[in-house]
This record gives sequence, C-alpha cells and structure tokens, in this order.
Amino acid sequence: MRGLLARLARGEISRRDFTRRMFGMGFGLMTVDSILDTVAHGQGRKSADTPKHSEAFRAEPFSELTPYEQWMEKEGVPVHKGYYIPNVREVETKEWKRFGTRGALINLEGAEATDGAYVLEVAPGKSTSPVRFMFEESVFVLDGEGETTVWHEGRPKQTFKWQKGALFSPPLNTWRQYRNTGRTPARLISVTDLPLTLDLYHNAEFIFDNDFVFRDRYDNQPDYFTVNQSKMKIAGSAATFGEGEKGAVGVLDTGLIPNIHELQLFVAKARGLKNKSAEVILSDNSMQSHVSEFETGTYKRAHRHGPGSHVLALGGVGYSLMWTNVPKYSEAPKQVRVDWKDGTLFVPPDRWFHQHFNTGPDPAKYMATTWIGGKYWVKALGGGGRTHRLNTISFRHGGNMIDYGDEDPAVRAMFEEELKKNGVEVRMPGKA
Repeated sequence: MRGLLARLARGEISRRDFTRRMFGMGFGLMTVDSILDTVAHGQGRKSADTPKHSEAFRAEPFSELTPYEQWMEKEGVPVHKGYYIPNVREVETKEWKRFGTRGALINLEGAEATDGAYVLEVAPGKSTSPVRFMFEESVFVLDGEGETTVWHEGRPKQTFKWQKGALFSPPLNTWRQYRNTGRTPARLISVTDLPLTLDLYHNAEFIFDNDFVFRDRYDNQPDYFTVNQSKMKIAGSAATFGEGEKGAVGVLDTGLIPNIHELQLFVAKARGLKNKSAEVILSDNSMQSHVSEFETGTYKRAHRHGPGSHVLALGGVGYSLMWTNVPKYSEAPKQVRVDWKDGTLFVPPDRWFHQHFNTGPDPAKYMATTWIGGKYWVKALGGGGRTHRLNTISFRHGGNMIDYGDEDPAVRAMFEEELKKNGVEVRMPGKA
C-alpha cells in the first residue's frame, strides 16, 4: 500500500483508480476516504479559513511530571486542583492563547491521568479561535447561549446552537469554533481524555495538528446534532443498571442534547432507592456520561470503581462521602466529604468507595462523565471498565457495591442528623 500512496501523492494514478485498488485489497469506504482526505491535505489543499498551528511544546523526558502535567504548566492559564471544585462557574480564568478566549484547566485528584477538564468563558458577541485535536471531549454549557461550528478540512461546515444546560461533543479531530450569541458571558466546561492521550504519545503536534479524518465518526450528516427516536438505543450498561433493568432502558447516542434536564430517565433500583438514571454517548466516543436523579430524603448505595468519573452536580443540595480501603466508612484510613450544590465538581479517586446523599427539599441530580463507556468497552489501565461493571454487585459477591443492610451505621446516623438540620423527612426503608 505504501507504494500506491506514493504514486497517488505524485499524481501518477487518479483518486478513482486508487479507490478501486484499495477496495480490491479489502479496505472499506470510510478508510479509503480518510486516506484520500489526508493525502489531499498533504498536497496543500487547505481551507482558507483554517489556521496553521505550530506546537512548540516538547515533553521533557525522565521528568517527575507527566507530559500532560508539563503541558498544563506551559499553557499559561490557572490549573485548579484538589478533591473537588465548590462551583465551576466561579473558578478563576485567564486569557488562553490556544482558544483565543478566557479559560482554565481542572486537574482533580481522582482523575489520576485518565481524563481531565477545562473551562472556557466567551464574551458576548465574541468567538473562540478554531481548534482541532486528537482527543475526545464532552462539553456542558454552564451559562449563556451560542453556537458551535464544526468541519473537516476542505468540507462544508455545520453549525448547531446551544444554551445553558446543553451537552454536546464536537467529533474527534474536527475543527470547532464557539461563538457567544447572547448578551451575557457564556461559560462551558469540557471533560476530555487528553491526559491519557498526551501521556501515551507525548507529542503535541500529533494531537493538535493532525490531518487524519475520522469519517466513520462524522461525515457531515445533517441530523448529527439533533435528538430523535432513532438516536435512542436499548443498551443500558451494568455500570448503571442491574440485572433485569438493562433491557428496558435507552441509551441516547447523538452529537448534541439541547437540554440535559429534559433527558428521559429510567428507574435504576440497583443504584439506590428512588433513583432514576440515563446513559449518554456523544459523537461515537469511547467516553460516556450518565445522569442520575434521586428524591429528597434518600441516598444512593455506596460503590467504587476505577478513576476518572467527573461528577458535576446539576441541581439540589447534599453531600458525598469518599473513603479508602474498607466498606465500613468509620474505619477507613482516609475520608473526604464533599458538600455539593449546582455547579460542584468532584472525582472519586481510584477504587475509593463513595456515596451520594440528598439533604435538600427537592430531587438531586448530577452528571458523571468518564473516559470509558458502554458503547466501546475499555478493559485496560487499571481495569476501569471492569470495575465500573461491578457497580451493582455487592462486595460480598465479588462486586464493588455496599448494600444498605451492609453499610456502616454511622453513615445513616450522619444522614439523619443532616436532614434534621434542614427540616427534611427521612424517606429511607424502615423510616417514616
């Protein structure tokens, strides 16, 4: 094939002849089209409105810092760390040359180099610089309204609108540009698998200036950034739903959800009393999100899994407990409590038990986004995919879940005390 590519690049054979020969070698249409797009780009067929980037970053070998950590230091924007962010709408931002707008990076403890996050703030009437990159992302609109334009090199552009509460993903390695069409600043948060990607390849040019076209993921389909019945798949995963539940739930597989609060939720008793959930796949990514809602006066079962699940509170008030090593919370060597409200972000560290409690008068809702999902199962890197699939199986049977009957009595006592302070009725089993 290498000789055939060289002849195509020199113009010795036509694109049609190249395509015919590649088909004869067993290659599919999308693969052939991607190769042709790449060759065309190498021959100088670039769009006039597509900028050239020169990546000066080079990872320092034999460093105590990973390539991603080194890259963050050189981006010139704040890097927010710790176990949680009280409110991502309030994190400090600075001008970010890469995006041409204000931004910040988020690198929380529980991400553990599998994934990370960044925040963009776009002023009214302004646009970001066009960027493309070889890592997946899931973008949530915290505030404001606007539109995003995506395109492949030399191909038609496609624009979709968004507002507060929207969730979307520009397809892998497409150019993307954001524009604020409102009268107030727009703020977006993106969870990405850049830490994993950059640490593996330690080459910024490969990631931020790569010509490859993933036409199998996105080929300018007119309904790509819409939601309709054809986008709903019956495919709930064991990470969220127990046996007997998975066959009755839908997974939304699309490029854009206009309003996450209007997403259809399904009963997920295995994860907790009065709990509803839904899973989301964006733009054919390996990354996945799920949304959970649970009623006032209740809490979810404790569980644990691999690293990287970015939990963003979407409504209600409450707290989450995270602890190490043992099922009994009060005996854990390390304990962390996160009090949350709309906009709080936290990431449970690798194989830490964690448990979510609603202490307010209204249902509580959160979204968890992670670098692995259900559409494409990832087993590697510490067993992230495997550990997530044990979420609904009791630790007594080799799983990662603590059933209500096995939990530390201190957990229930703490919860009841918090509800008493807030004047909220307990609605857990055995209580009034």
